[in-house]
Amino acid sequence: MKGGYTGEILKIDLSERKAHVEELQERIAVEYIGGGGINARLALDLIKPGEDPFSPGNVLLIGAGPFVGTLIPGSSKCNITSKSPHKKFIGTSGSGHLGFIKFAGFDNIAIFGKSEKPTYLKIFNDRVEFKDASHIWGKDIYEATDIIRQEVGNDYAIACIGPAGENLVKDSLVLANKYSAFARSGMGAIMGSKHIKAIAIYGNRGIKVAQPKRFKEALRKVYNEVVKHPNFKEWRTYGTLISHEAFARNALYPSMNFRESPDHNKIIPIFDIERFKGLKLRDVACLGCPVGCKHLLEVGDKIFSLSCALSSIQAFGGACHIKGWEEILQCSELANRLGLDVFSTVNLITMATELFERGIIKESETDGLKLEWGNPQLVREIMRKIAYREGFGNILAEGLIEAPKIIGKGAEYYAMHVKGLGLTFDLRPRFSADNFSQIVNPRGAHPSSVSVTLVPRSPDSIKRFCQKIKVPENRFEEVLKGPDGFNPARLTKWSEDYTFALDALGVCRFPIYQRIDLSLWTELYSSITGMETSPEEILQAAERALNAQREFNLREGAAPEDDIPPRRFFEKPLKFGEKTFDPLNERHMMNLLGEYYQERGWSIDT
Repeated sequence: MKGGYTGEILKIDLSERKAHVEELQERIAVEYIGGGGINARLALDLIKPGEDPFSPGNVLLIGAGPFVGTLIPGSSKCNITSKSPHKKFIGTSGSGHLGFIKFAGFDNIAIFGKSEKPTYLKIFNDRVEFKDASHIWGKDIYEATDIIRQEVGNDYAIACIGPAGENLVKDSLVLANKYSAFARSGMGAIMGSKHIKAIAIYGNRGIKVAQPKRFKEALRKVYNEVVKHPNFKEWRTYGTLISHEAFARNALYPSMNFRESPDHNKIIPIFDIERFKGLKLRDVACLGCPVGCKHLLEVGDKIFSLSCALSSIQAFGGACHIKGWEEILQCSELANRLGLDVFSTVNLITMATELFERGIIKESETDGLKLEWGNPQLVREIMRKIAYREGFGNILAEGLIEAPKIIGKGAEYYAMHVKGLGLTFDLRPRFSADNFSQIVNPRGAHPSSVSVTLVPRSPDSIKRFCQKIKVPENRFEEVLKGPDGFNPARLTKWSEDYTFALDALGVCRFPIYQRIDLSLWTELYSSITGMETSPEEILQAAERALNAQREFNLREGAAPEDDIPPRRFFEKPLKFGEKTFDPLNERHMMNLLGEYYQERGWSIDT
């Protein structure tokens, strides 16, 4: 390959403690773009149907796209894929701070088998060392990362699991360099099942560029688009918190286990963004990003590493009713240290709190804990119990599918998930491409589409977005039809493809990058790889990869009902301040699913 791709896959056998390098076929790179796309193809090829997620036969895949490791702004995103412990479907999670696999010389890494004892992998170029991790097994992610860094040096990127991953908690994450969370789908548990505490990786191999002059010109255009974005400085200062007010005013903060959304007049001042600004010590950026939307914060005498302030409000401030920056920062940090996926863990806690409130479970079943809303110490104690599988926490550690079954007494009704993954947004206030994509996402309830429609926009704004992401003009009539200026199901198909394409290339999905015309990304791809490509071909590759993820699920028994949201959404209204949003209309919901399948060219029946 001429550029962008390294053309190599590193395969590591933990059982045999061996590693070797294989060629990445150019055809696979072209057909699946990179990162999570190639991972989807490898998952189909390498993981046998019916394989237990925690068996040595499951394969852990890490992928970085052709943009990762270059000067392309925002090109830091890597992907971890495996069979998920949730419903045994595809598990996949993306984040930054792991792009050093490209400097080591690899597009993808495939990890097989299981180590006999706790191990961390030290990878420098094609040299793989199996390091004893007994002395850090049981330590939290921050402690373990610091110890490994002392042993391998400061140059390495370190992706680590916490006690939750070690204990096979189904909603456990992988955290890279203390900031970048590969949070969803339980990838931390897969690492734990293989006795891998961490992966430390570095290299000194460069990334080739096929057409340097052409690449430099395309790079200049994209860089200018980023730094001249009207919200560039605000994104650097506030990160995702820039959307705090919009989320609050549009009922995007679920609360009380999806029974209500907090009154925006109350939650906006509780988490005042100017006070947050005063807590910042500095910005933190992923590889290749000029924005730096992550944060190092100081509250009193405590220092906090924070990746996504909005998620902290959404999970702990909204869902759990916790008030104040210091309290939610402490909760977020503990979740990171323990290695817990914040969204699903909070959904488990709010489910349990409602069950307690309704008398379905009692103090004798919760280790004497009186579950109540707005108690940060209680939330932190439950998280600790989940991570260490202590008492009632051992039940919640089984996740949103299995835990309610163990509890019984109709608890399944109160588990707010799709395919085992805890929901992030409600569907009742209004359908956007983003919240609709939660239910059709192959991995479960997390938006697979990032569009302009999460909050209300003008029809012209939505049309401009469709033009940028290259929705074919002959689809405009159907895609842009609806009371809000679009059809959420049909638009989801196209914005999902575009979002996946950026992920696979290695580009951040946050709005500054998401709003750039696909033609510019395509020009970068063609110039760096030397393979002339069109925007249509990029979208087709993304569609092919998403179909591969869907195929993986189908062979594991997926059915159309796996794309249906919780029953509560069809039967109960949602309270929002003085407003009330009606339950979903089931017929309308099924019609939307049918339109999504139709737009994708899938069978509506199967």
